[in-house]
Amino acid sequence: MSKKLVVVESPAKARTISRFLGPSVDVLASMGHVRDLPLRELGVDTNNDFRPKYELTLNGKKVIKSLRTAAAQADAVYLATDPDREGEAIAWHLQELLQNAAQGDFHRITFHEITQNAIRNSFNQPGEIAEDLVNAQQARRVLDRLVGYQVSPMLWRHIGKGTSAGRVQSVALRLIVEREREIQAFKPEEYWNLDALFLTPEPKTRLKTRLSRLNEEKAVVSDGATAELLEHALQSPGVVHKVAKVASTPRNQYAPPPFITSTLQQAAGSHLKFGTTQTMRVAQELYEGIEIGKGAASGLITYMRTDSVSVAKVAQEEAAKFIRQTFGEDYLPAKPNVYRSRKSAQEAHEAIRPTDVNRTPDSLAPYLSGPQLRLYRLIWNRFVASQMAPAKQLDHVIEIESSGGGLATLQLPAIEDKKALQPGVVCTFRAAARETKFQGYLAVYSMKDLGDEDEMDNLGGVLPPLKPGSLCELIELLKEQCFTNPPSRYSEAALVKALEQNGVGRPSTFAATVNTILERKYVSKEKSSLVPTKLGFDVNDFLVQQMPDLFSVGFTAEMEDRLDKIEEGDLDWVSMLKEFYQQLLSWMGDSAIQPGTPPPGKELEPLLNRLFPEDFVFAEPVKKGRFVYDDKKFITSIRKQLAEKKVLTERQWKALLNTFAKYAAENPDFQAMITEAGFGEQVQNAIVASENKPEKKTQELPPEMLKLLEEMEKIEWEKPVKRGKRVYDDEKFFRSLQRQAQSDGSLTEAQIAVLSKLAAKYAGKIAGYAELAASLGWQQESDTAEPSEDGTPVAAAPPPPEEVKKIKMLLGMASQIKNWREPTSKGKRVYDDREFVSSIEKQFKQKGNLSERQVAALVKLLSKYSEQIPDFKEKGGSLGGITLQPQLLEEKCPNCGAPLVQRMGRGRPFIGCSAFPKCRYIAPKKKNEE
Repeated sequence: MSKKLVVVESPAKARTISRFLGPSVDVLASMGHVRDLPLRELGVDTNNDFRPKYELTLNGKKVIKSLRTAAAQADAVYLATDPDREGEAIAWHLQELLQNAAQGDFHRITFHEITQNAIRNSFNQPGEIAEDLVNAQQARRVLDRLVGYQVSPMLWRHIGKGTSAGRVQSVALRLIVEREREIQAFKPEEYWNLDALFLTPEPKTRLKTRLSRLNEEKAVVSDGATAELLEHALQSPGVVHKVAKVASTPRNQYAPPPFITSTLQQAAGSHLKFGTTQTMRVAQELYEGIEIGKGAASGLITYMRTDSVSVAKVAQEEAAKFIRQTFGEDYLPAKPNVYRSRKSAQEAHEAIRPTDVNRTPDSLAPYLSGPQLRLYRLIWNRFVASQMAPAKQLDHVIEIESSGGGLATLQLPAIEDKKALQPGVVCTFRAAARETKFQGYLAVYSMKDLGDEDEMDNLGGVLPPLKPGSLCELIELLKEQCFTNPPSRYSEAALVKALEQNGVGRPSTFAATVNTILERKYVSKEKSSLVPTKLGFDVNDFLVQQMPDLFSVGFTAEMEDRLDKIEEGDLDWVSMLKEFYQQLLSWMGDSAIQPGTPPPGKELEPLLNRLFPEDFVFAEPVKKGRFVYDDKKFITSIRKQLAEKKVLTERQWKALLNTFAKYAAENPDFQAMITEAGFGEQVQNAIVASENKPEKKTQELPPEMLKLLEEMEKIEWEKPVKRGKRVYDDEKFFRSLQRQAQSDGSLTEAQIAVLSKLAAKYAGKIAGYAELAASLGWQQESDTAEPSEDGTPVAAAPPPPEEVKKIKMLLGMASQIKNWREPTSKGKRVYDDREFVSSIEKQFKQKGNLSERQVAALVKLLSKYSEQIPDFKEKGGSLGGITLQPQLLEEKCPNCGAPLVQRMGRGRPFIGCSAFPKCRYIAPKKKNEE
């Protein structure tokens, strides 16, 4: 009798399948991945088409011997791992490891449900390993290893040991941190709801309504004073409350599609309070097989890692038969429901559904645990609903208009449009309800997906049958003060939805991504919300500051699309990795050659003896700035440190690798010894980085710059400032530049550029700065600087005494302000009046001047605080042009008829329409103003 071997991932899956296949088939479990990249090294040959270096995993070491023995005794080996990238890669690794021991052929079989029919069909149609899927998995694994291996050491140095960066996990963390900062910056805005209770005629009933519109515009009642005005006017004598609209609109509410991985995680999180990891663990149990009585076991749901909403035709037919028998013909759609998957979905896969729709949740209750039953019920209900007819509903609306009486003379200040200039307000109150005439799929599943909620979902029932024109009586009017709410924190379900919507991650990675940021303590859970920890903020801020493009949502989504193209056979995985690696090196700069942890001294000492024997000829020492680089002294110091059993620091190891690279580039034998010792790849990276590193160009310093450095010695420097973990010390920085200039009489272009900014910052304290800056060709930050005759920029002339006097007067007026307004936010910018005045006072003290734009902004700011400046009118008049807050004029706008106002612009007043921004008229300047 021929013997067959079937290999799957897990023992539970193996037990279920073995019951379908009989004694002639051995079913063994690989216990997941049998090979992977090494734990303690990069494991990717970046110089040889990114060839991975694989080694046996811990589980692989445990099972490989028994798998080889079984393969040697089998006539055929069937690889039955999961039908996705990871499963295909496991199958490929198994074939690579077993092919030397196996006697028979290898076959790849896949199935999306573990049932007897599905298993038999897969054996009848065996195939081969899909290389494109394997390449996509290898590309993802290498991609993640390159990012983690290169970036994580930077985090260790700047944040702390144990931290890590991940291509997808860091983007997920970024979403959470950015949402938290939105919440922190949020400022609630006040608004008021007005609810009216009317007594209606024929039939007499009480109808609760809410203020919906004012003069046919959306009702926005932003303060209590306006709410009170409306309340008094609505309750005044003579107000008429008339039914203005009665409408009933039919609608069909269609069933949602069956679950895919992301929507299952979202629904289980929202409705069952499951985390993503728990959801996938329980789903795996339902997929791999459950004992359902009399020794029988079967998979209860289809494969749970999928992004396709497709349903097999036979499953659709079974569902239709069940619906017809259970609910009746009316609950079936005229044609089977068809749903569209996202563009990148694997259409060969199926949605998550029960393997047998006749196994109702209630019938399986005796065999399932609590979590298993709740998740199975959710999946079963959603699938059955997806095959049912839509619900038929009516949306009812009644609107009551209130007018006359006190409303006829009411003018609300909150409304600035043209209509509001005319007295009189009409209030429209609205009541709405949704009536379900035919349940359709709602008989089985009425839950809403995240973000799909409808304002009328909670407004069940019907409204009284009123007739337009009927008069109603106002019984009660309630005012409610409310405030806008900040954005909600992400729950696990909401984060998965955000990742999916942004194209970040795939079905197999969502749960692992969420789990990783929780395990790393970057995020904590408060109730069901994800909240970034201080460590999470620090890690995110460092990564986003250092490599914003690498950890952007857009770039990560683009890489996912490239991996999809590899899977589809449309993109070569090695070419993609080469392109990415060059980008990574450019983003990382000098840090790209970071080698990681130095090896033990016992490995280095013999290597140094071979590489640098006593007769080795070292390069001559080189002086760069104030430092002398001497290779012989450096190697001697390293040898001494190793002899004393002291461990090298990462910086020393990096410098040693650079020294190796220097001589390896010139001597093939030297390179061969390094490669033999296992450091070839790291040294090659150092060589590439050295070749790509731009040469720093130095300039010999002219006499004017030496004179400037001499004058800057006399500056009274500002105290050092700490921002985050960095300390900015102007004096210390200047002294370092000065020492280098005195040492070899040169500075690099970058150093000169920074020196020019530093000098400009302290221009007011440097004697003859304007002349020195002009002779050096530096242009000051001034609105009045102009090019010279030969086209080169020159420094602006010092301001005239009148301008200095004006600025001093303005700053003196600002110093009289005691009560500052609270800072305000517009988008990402924060406007803080006190901080602005402080900054320009500091600049004027340093430079002795302000730009025209700064002066204009200061003038505008002072006008807002005119009541706190006792002599504002007198000084404002003497400065010619400071005005108070916008002044209403008697003239009318020629375009819309609204009054004109005089406002302060940039440095001078202007006249424009008071109805701005709806009307953008600006009066032309008069000749004497030009």
